Amino acid sequence: MPAGYRHRSQTVFVQCRELGSLWRNGIRRSAQGIAEREEMMNVQNTIENTNTETMQERAKRIAPIIRAEAEESERIGTMTAKSVAAMKEAGLFWMLVPESVGGYGAPMTDCMQAWEEIGAADGSAGWSLMANSSGTAAAYAYCSDEAVVEMFGTAQNPKRPIMAGMLGPGGAGKETDTGIDGSGNYKFGSGSLHADWLGAGMFLMDEKIMRKLPDGSPAVRVCWLPRDQVEFDTNWDVLGLKGTGSVDYRLTDVTIPHGFHHERTDANSPRSWRLYDIGIAGLACAGHTGFVLGVMKRALEEVTRIGFGKKRPAYQTVLGEQQVFRHDFAFHEASYHAARDYTLRFYAETQAYLENGGELTPAMRARFRQNCIYVHKVAEEVVRFCYKMGGSEALRNPSDLGRCMRDMYAATQHIFVDTIALQDIAVPILDEWRALVEENRQA
Repeated sequence: MPAGYRHRSQTVFVQCRELGSLWRNGIRRSAQGIAEREEMMNVQNTIENTNTETMQERAKRIAPIIRAEAEESERIGTMTAKSVAAMKEAGLFWMLVPESVGGYGAPMTDCMQAWEEIGAADGSAGWSLMANSSGTAAAYAYCSDEAVVEMFGTAQNPKRPIMAGMLGPGGAGKETDTGIDGSGNYKFGSGSLHADWLGAGMFLMDEKIMRKLPDGSPAVRVCWLPRDQVEFDTNWDVLGLKGTGSVDYRLTDVTIPHGFHHERTDANSPRSWRLYDIGIAGLACAGHTGFVLGVMKRALEEVTRIGFGKKRPAYQTVLGEQQVFRHDFAFHEASYHAARDYTLRFYAETQAYLENGGELTPAMRARFRQNCIYVHKVAEEVVRFCYKMGGSEALRNPSDLGRCMRDMYAATQHIFVDTIALQDIAVPILDEWRALVEENRQA
């Protein structure tokens, strides 16, 4: 953690006190129009970017730029050059790598709030950022010392690379004396079009037989390659998350040197920062959850703006003064804060536990995905309520609230938040509860 970094614990009470100003300030920004947004961009670009800023503050500082670029990002199918440049200037791609290689080593809760801020500005940008920053952390955390120097440089000469890619198995490879030789076809490479290195998962084969880990699951090596070894398709045409550039890509007869690949389930990083012990799955869960908190926040902001901006046909007064709307808004707004506070507390406690020498139990690891799936289910309901209340303004393009709806329901299609996983997640958690029952029975 860099000198002067201000770590702020986020409590329920502070967040609730800030709520009113968050919505009001966000609504005013949305209502000011494109011309005023551009003026804000010019002002924000003059602000000094210091190491005392938290990641959340950096994200807030560039959020007007990301908002202004959202529509163009959707049009071209990936983040605009202006958005990428703003994230680079703010250092957000490297918030989960240490200062020694040009990063910030920020607390996980701070990173999650940064993902939330960017996700609220534009869902696609928030999704891309979480994919890039968590992927960059994974490459740094689990590759060899020599590979890390080649990819990330040194304290005297940091390279600050951006990583992306599909880390699940899309190909197969054979281990040799020099590395892994393999090929593969990969889908959903979010953030790949502005990345320097691409990750790719490969089944490890021994004479056409899939290698197994001690627990019987297949061995999957996450391989990291420079982008010039990857063939991209320009095929990203989807309903939501349109600006993420989640294109397909191919690897053809490549060799990944030893040190540039690692087992996908690795959770014991050779680096000193114990946060990395949450593993790739923990990093992914944190990123997905931070993103979806941002989409919820933006949807609530937009429906509030619409609710007090005009009177709908057949309504005696504006939507925001209707009793049913107020009742339902209060419920869904509470759902957002409950999910957010639960998430931030969970990750703060987990990081403190690891950095105090603790080792995660199977139940603790299961709770990363449990939290992620739960928050997505909450977000589905919150965003759907906002969209329905938005009326025709949420339907006609361009629409910020319509984009929230499309992005939210695109996110729910990711395999990582498929609720069927809760069946397996429940097993170690139930074991923990059963142990508690037995302990109390014997007391």
